[in-house]
Amino acid sequence: MARIGRPPKWGEAVSPCTIRWPKSHRELYERLASEQGLSFSEYVVRTLAELHVLDVPPVAPSEEGQLPLSA
Repeated sequence: MARIGRPPKWGEAVSPCTIRWPKSHRELYERLASEQGLSFSEYVVRTLAELHVLDVPPVAPSEEGQLPLSA
């Protein structure tokens, strides 16, 4: 069955996992992600990929000018 919506950035999706972060770390990671225009998840995946010398897809251009679906 085809998935509806935009294509996955990282290939086939896997089950989500739960990670416990120290609050101060999470706040820092969220701030850094925001500064780079990334979601928290994308920031974590990219940072870990770079750390382990794995391929990281380019950041998709922002979709400025598009209204959210709820508009």
